[in-house]
Amino acid sequence: MKWIQWKVAGVFFLLSACTHLSVTKDVLTSDFLLTKNTKQITFLGDNDHPRFSEDGKRLIYSSRSRASHKGWQVYEMDLENNKERRVTFSDGDAFDAIYISKSEILYASTTDEIKESPLLNKNFDKEFPPSDLYMSDLYGTNILRVTQQPGFDAQPFFVSHATRPSIFFTSRRGELSGIYRLDLKKVPVSLISAEKEKEKRFPAITPDRSQVAWAEKNLKTGEESLVLYNLKTKIPFMLKSNEGNYRDLFFSPRNPQRLFYSILRKGEKRYQIEVYDIDKQCTQVVFKGNDSLFSPAISNEETERVAFSRLFQDKKQIYIVNLPVDLGPCLEPAAQATLKE
Repeated sequence: MKWIQWKVAGVFFLLSACTHLSVTKDVLTSDFLLTKNTKQITFLGDNDHPRFSEDGKRLIYSSRSRASHKGWQVYEMDLENNKERRVTFSDGDAFDAIYISKSEILYASTTDEIKESPLLNKNFDKEFPPSDLYMSDLYGTNILRVTQQPGFDAQPFFVSHATRPSIFFTSRRGELSGIYRLDLKKVPVSLISAEKEKEKRFPAITPDRSQVAWAEKNLKTGEESLVLYNLKTKIPFMLKSNEGNYRDLFFSPRNPQRLFYSILRKGEKRYQIEVYDIDKQCTQVVFKGNDSLFSPAISNEETERVAFSRLFQDKKQIYIVNLPVDLGPCLEPAAQATLKE
């Protein structure tokens, strides 16, 4: 295989009356369940982390609590024929899968880490399970392990390049969680950013591949931020801060540079999906409702679609809907004034 050969929104209960001091309480946004043409993709088990194929015809995701397995495994859905099939058959959990070509995927798995250190990994942190990154064909038969560092290696983002394809990912090494880059041509792993008192996760690359964003938590104060890091100048810039708990970052594949994410805002009880336009400095609510929403992913199509997971009765199911053209006002007063001008 190509890379392996290199080795390596009707408004509906906008907000509960008991919500306090919410910046989004007066924002009109559709509940995704009432949005026209919303399609539920999964019905069995517990499903999360959807990702579109390049042509938008397939969706890959993680699923657990199935009749044939309890742990996480990778599945693929043919969106044209509504046919689902299992991709991985790992002994451990397999999750955070993404496409890297028409015939290959990249994902994280606990299989080897737990086997290699069964005593050390007997009672591991569920947020940071001992895992490594793997490449595989779409049938899970030709598999290559690409990281072997003890600890948590997951949340990968693949960057295609003619001569230097690479993977950005989250790695927790000891008590330090940071963002790393793996050069698939030369194999070495390099540090992008890690700090002793800050937890950094969910890397996402801008469409022009010049910058990487991540969610950052100050372990002393508990304050969380969205950070944008210029890969050339190596200078970080704080995009947003102290709004709540950020997770599941994803840039739209097409310009402008729009960063999608899931957030549990202060004063609210459920995660909602938002988008931040970096150039306009404008935050908009994509979807919010009676249930928590996670893991937004945008298709690379002229009519963009968004896939995401919804938590209902302790399990997540995946939905797809066309990304609304009008997402309503910016949450930032300054951005609203600028846009009106």
